[in-house]
Amino acid sequence: MSGLPVFLLCLAAVLLFGVQGTVRRRERRRRHSRTRNAGSKAYADCLHELPMFVRQLAALLRSGSTPARMWEEAGRLYGAGGDGPAGSAGPDAGAPETLRQAALSALLQPGIRAAGQAAGLGLSVAVALRHLKLPAGLPPETSVMTARLWRDLGACWDAAEQTGAPLALLLENYAHHLQHQLDAAAARRTALAGPRATTTLLGWLPLLGLGLGMAMGADPLGILLGSPSGWLILTVGLALLAAGRHWSQRLVNAAARE
Repeated sequence: MSGLPVFLLCLAAVLLFGVQGTVRRRERRRRHSRTRNAGSKAYADCLHELPMFVRQLAALLRSGSTPARMWEEAGRLYGAGGDGPAGSAGPDAGAPETLRQAALSALLQPGIRAAGQAAGLGLSVAVALRHLKLPAGLPPETSVMTARLWRDLGACWDAAEQTGAPLALLLENYAHHLQHQLDAAAARRTALAGPRATTTLLGWLPLLGLGLGMAMGADPLGILLGSPSGWLILTVGLALLAAGRHWSQRLVNAAARE
């Protein structure tokens, strides 16, 4: 066999293995992206379960449970320490419902465990909740809302201990407040979907205008790149486009934080 066919065969084999490797890498990245997105969605969905968790704590207290017993029952409900069905599952595997339950368990386990240990030892539950460390890798919104939940629960404990107010009543009132916060955040996200889409569309309009001009037979690129005045117009236009996009994003982000 001559050298040219051997070279072509080797080249074809290298290309074949290279294409297969690329396909495998892309598939792995695609699976990893789907898993990460599913986990993030599960954490976002389980935020709406937090008011129910607070109401369950209040119900346990009203039924006569002591604080230590209440946290023990909450641990069984939410799989703290691996006792529940979601205790051994991570938020990145399984069906959507399993993902949501596992994500909720992962959010609540640290606080339930820390508060239960503090109550069992006669220590301050409020201090344990305020110094709680959240699991790593949480989405930003989920991390902020969960940290606020534990801080607010600690404040409820402090208020009950210092004023003698019924802790169950404080927890029920806080559950209503938390539900209103979550509903307001969801309404704000819905209201800002339109401005975000408009900002993205306005960013692409100059390129669409260039394409439309070329389709009509004009030469916008030649005008912009063919003379000093064209370069000046292009520079000023890009600067204004970047400034407008940055300003629009700041407005939308500021509205989202309110």
